[in-house]
Amino acid sequence: MSVPIPAQRGPLAGVNYVFRGSGRIPEQANGMVDDFREMLLVPVGNELIVFGTLTDQGSLSRILRTLEALGMRVDSVHRVRELPQYATIR
Repeated sequence: MSVPIPAQRGPLAGVNYVFRGSGRIPEQANGMVDDFREMLLVPVGNELIVFGTLTDQGSLSRILRTLEALGMRVDSVHRVRELPQYATIR
């Protein structure tokens, strides 16, 4: 059972997002997406789910381009209040 962490607040807090799509991203890509403070890739069947906290709200389009360049076709993006606790692991 995972316990969600509260949404962070403040100027350096960031915003939590969930990206859903298909494709595969190499595990080492976590360090390549600089605009994420944390990023977790979860393959579920043919789907890929990426959990992360954006450090800069203006970087959303840059992250979408980066995820697609790394091999993910992004189908949906959702801003969420909380991420699963395991999404904080780098």
